Amino acid sequence: MQLRNLLLLGIGAGLAMNVAAFAAPPVPAPSTPETATVVPVATKAEEEALKKKKKAAAAKSKSKTAAKPLTEQEKKAAKAKAEKEKLAKAKALKEKQLAKAKADKEKQLAKAKAEREKQLAAAKAERDKKLAAAKVEKEKRAAQAKVEREKMMAERAKAAEERKIRLAKEAEERKVARAKAADERRLLREAKAKAIEEQRLAKIKAEEERQRQVAAAAEAARQAELARLAASQVVQTGNNGELRSETAMQAAPKPNNIFANLFGGQQVQKASLLPETRALDAALELKGPNKRFKVPPEYEPQVVQYNSGYPRGTIIIDTAAHRLYLMEGSSKARRYAIAVGKDGLQYKGTVKVGDKQEWPRWIPTKEMQAREPAKYGRYADGMPGGGANPLGARAIYLYENGRDTHLRIHGTIAPETIGTDSSNGCFRMINEHVMDLYKRVPVGTQVIVL
Repeated sequence: MQLRNLLLLGIGAGLAMNVAAFAAPPVPAPSTPETATVVPVATKAEEEALKKKKKAAAAKSKSKTAAKPLTEQEKKAAKAKAEKEKLAKAKALKEKQLAKAKADKEKQLAKAKAEREKQLAAAKAERDKKLAAAKVEKEKRAAQAKVEREKMMAERAKAAEERKIRLAKEAEERKVARAKAADERRLLREAKAKAIEEQRLAKIKAEEERQRQVAAAAEAARQAELARLAASQVVQTGNNGELRSETAMQAAPKPNNIFANLFGGQQVQKASLLPETRALDAALELKGPNKRFKVPPEYEPQVVQYNSGYPRGTIIIDTAAHRLYLMEGSSKARRYAIAVGKDGLQYKGTVKVGDKQEWPRWIPTKEMQAREPAKYGRYADGMPGGGANPLGARAIYLYENGRDTHLRIHGTIAPETIGTDSSNGCFRMINEHVMDLYKRVPVGTQVIVL
């Protein structure tokens, strides 16, 4: 029985110890930045609950022992159990104290660690703040430096632009100055040249004036001579004879009178004109400026390209074109405007110059008198040569096989008919033009009429 009680007491003590052990579960320690481990410590309420449970177990055990008397063995077992429980309580108390000390130490360490981490965090925050402030300050200084640089660059660019503008302005001013100096030099040269030119022109003008006075005196003398010649008897009565001045073929200079339409170096006849011829020529020249007919430019004699195939000196008459050509080379000719015969009265063929006369007497042919007796009958005995004679100033007689064809190349008193089909078969020319041709062709010249 005592053994049983001792066993029950031991079981109860073990239970009590287990209950005490389970009654105080470990309390989790508060987490720290480094998650420190803290030993769990029983609270005051839990200790009170444990004491109550132990008293209840002791009371129950006491009640059981009181009911039965314990044996010596049970008493020893109970005593041993009590000692064992006492030791267990001391051990538990010691372990509790150690756990509490350990917990306090760990708590202090955790607190110290938390404080240290807090200080570190504060230091880090302070450092970050300082770094941020330094960064802001650095950025501010960088921005200010950038602004200063941009301002400096802008000032430099402005200065460079101003310098460029100033240099360009100076260059332009130098250019203008050079141009002005060049203009002044040019004007000076022009002024000198103008002065020299004025002197030259003054000399030329003086020489021209002198020559004009000489020419005027010569012209006055010539006009006086022309007037004297024009007043001669032959001009008043006309030429009733045959005027053939002696001529000599030679190159003559170009005369300075209105009859001299000499173009180029064609050999002309320089004639020693008879007094009657000179008198009648003088009358024509004096009358010339007062004539109403103005020769068209295309009717003036001129040298042209003309490939006829005929030799130099040949006369070619193109009746359709109303032109007369005097060949001056293989492909060059002197061209004159002419009037030709009416329809039915035109001649085509080859003839020669058989005679030449100055201011010739005119006798209409019998055929002309028969066709128009009222117009030509009164001149059956002839008309003296002169200003009213239809043959004009000169006549070149055309012969065929040694016989007179009654065809003439002659002047006219109707220059307005040049370029038309209006004659009785002859070839009319303006008086000044036939006078020019007359001097160029000798007797025997071949004439081709196309």
